[in-house]
Amino acid sequence: MRLFRRKKEKEEKEKEELKFAGLEEILYAHGFAREPISEKLPRTLYEKLCFICERILPVDPDEKTKARMERAIEIAHLNITPRGAASLTLLSCGVLSSLAFLLIVSKLLFGVGLTLGHGLLLITLAVPLAYYLYTYPMRLQRVFISRIGGDITMMILYMVIYLRDSPNLEGAISFAARNLTGPLAKDLKKLLWDLEIGRYFSVDDALMAYLSRWSCERYFVEAFQLMRTAIKQPTEKRLRMLDEVINVILRGSKERAKGFVHEMRMPVMLVHALGILLPVMGLVMFPIVGIFLAVKGEILFIGYDILLPIALYFFINHVLETRPPTFARIQIREHPLMPRKGRFRLGKKLELPCFWFTLLVSSPLIALASYLFLTAGSENFFQSIFLTVAIAFAVFLYNYLSSFQRVKIRNEIQEIEQEFAEALFQLGHQTSTGTPIEVAIERAAQSIGDLTIKKFYERILHNMRTFGMSFKEAIFNEKTGAILYYPSNLIRNVMRIVADAARRGAEAASVTMLAIARYLKNLSEMQSAILDMLGDVITSLRFQAYVLTPFVSGVIVTMGVVMIGLISRLMAAIQKIKLKGQAGQAGLPLLPWAKLGITTGEFQLICGIYFIETSLIIAAFISSIMYGEDEIGKQDLAAKILVFGGVIYLVSLLISYFIFYPMTVGMLK
Repeated sequence: MRLFRRKKEKEEKEKEELKFAGLEEILYAHGFAREPISEKLPRTLYEKLCFICERILPVDPDEKTKARMERAIEIAHLNITPRGAASLTLLSCGVLSSLAFLLIVSKLLFGVGLTLGHGLLLITLAVPLAYYLYTYPMRLQRVFISRIGGDITMMILYMVIYLRDSPNLEGAISFAARNLTGPLAKDLKKLLWDLEIGRYFSVDDALMAYLSRWSCERYFVEAFQLMRTAIKQPTEKRLRMLDEVINVILRGSKERAKGFVHEMRMPVMLVHALGILLPVMGLVMFPIVGIFLAVKGEILFIGYDILLPIALYFFINHVLETRPPTFARIQIREHPLMPRKGRFRLGKKLELPCFWFTLLVSSPLIALASYLFLTAGSENFFQSIFLTVAIAFAVFLYNYLSSFQRVKIRNEIQEIEQEFAEALFQLGHQTSTGTPIEVAIERAAQSIGDLTIKKFYERILHNMRTFGMSFKEAIFNEKTGAILYYPSNLIRNVMRIVADAARRGAEAASVTMLAIARYLKNLSEMQSAILDMLGDVITSLRFQAYVLTPFVSGVIVTMGVVMIGLISRLMAAIQKIKLKGQAGQAGLPLLPWAKLGITTGEFQLICGIYFIETSLIIAAFISSIMYGEDEIGKQDLAAKILVFGGVIYLVSLLISYFIFYPMTVGMLK
């Protein structure tokens, strides 16, 4: 069976290679670099399961759902069919329910399996699982649109820049496809392929078919329609309409961000209240529930450290699916000082793996803390604090090592991109007077003051004067080019346009630079406005993560520890009374207390782990709201929250413990 599957996959791969061979040749002829665009996106586990389930039990969804799925699958570039998604849903739900039923029967007949309550809980979990799998293509479609939102803005910008000089829509699409990366670039290349093989009679027909997939993005479609109209107008009117195209796409991003901010207020309250504060406060009731129902600490661990974080994670992901497309992601992989993924640089050449270095450093600490915790018996409160600190240190160290060098590079590039519009305007202004490009760069570097991007101009000037390079070579030389130290896609693409315009003369270069600078300034203003609108939401979440949640968690843990201590002392006192025979049997039925199934140390450890998990989740939430999919930002923010929040948690826990514990439990000694 495995050999047959491998043979089948090999045949399908060969068919795809033959299918797209002509596409690569045609695109190469149009000036595209050779790249593996013919390869499908990597098959995920979800796609593989859909592929298998469709052959085991083919089930078709209803027509309305099928149409929605087909559109979502096409936009999200999934390699599945609606039938495969429906089959996976039905089989998953059936397998999980059947497994739970068999385990219940096994428990009744052989004593091995799940109890009736646990089995029914497993069957109940099949319902949300089925819903998640069934709606996964639509969910992935929303995530995909959010991720490429910044690329959509840049695509419109590139096309407008091209159409200012040459009113040719096919050329503008080709230009945008060359300067973009990722799925959106592949979409444009595929559109050119369809046009080349005659699937569409004109570029207008191809664009209309492509835009039909983006009907939910009203401003995107409106901007494209305006461009189609602009290329048919006289030069002066065309330029005015192209300026309006930029305004339309920026206005759309701003309007969506405004709606997102308005809709975020309730989810933020729910995340804080239902996801963090109420669960933590509910921990105080656990000792009371535990003595009556004989609930063990394992149940609390599963509920608070496994199920609740998973639910909180999925809820936050659902909220972020509605995040509007705003910023394009900054690519820093090509920076010469950038360490490889999963590594950090020690010195100039040595790179160490973050995970294994963290494991090597933190393992002795965690092992020692675990040994002290396990050997301390029931009086293991302070040992559990030591173990919590050791775990938090390991998580912090991994996130810090994974981000501290990358975030510095990313912030520098981000700062340069924000300053780029002003720097480009100054260069365009200097060039407009007919000044040679070398002198114009020198004067522009002097006029922009102490901005970070000044170093970029200085590197270009150094290459031109020291090595005698041309303007374009000084920027893009493979060994000493200035762009190597500022690997921003935005700066690289714009400077390539400027360099090409400079070959047509100083006037053409000046007009191009001033126009692009105006567009970039509008884009920067839009981004600043969006961040201002998100300011209240982000500030609230930061306050919760850094101060409120760790402080409340520390105090609540103390209250729970005090209650456990009081109950333990009362139970010990009652046990002594029973042994001495000083209590009558009539009073004992009023005290149906079971043995308390958790120690103070176990209680604190469970709460501490929950605090670490929520810190990571909130860090991802804040970073995703601000910048979308930004792994570096998530890790950097997680490290900061673990440090500041961890200190507040520890201080509030110890202070409240040493104040209230002696006043309550200590009085019973």
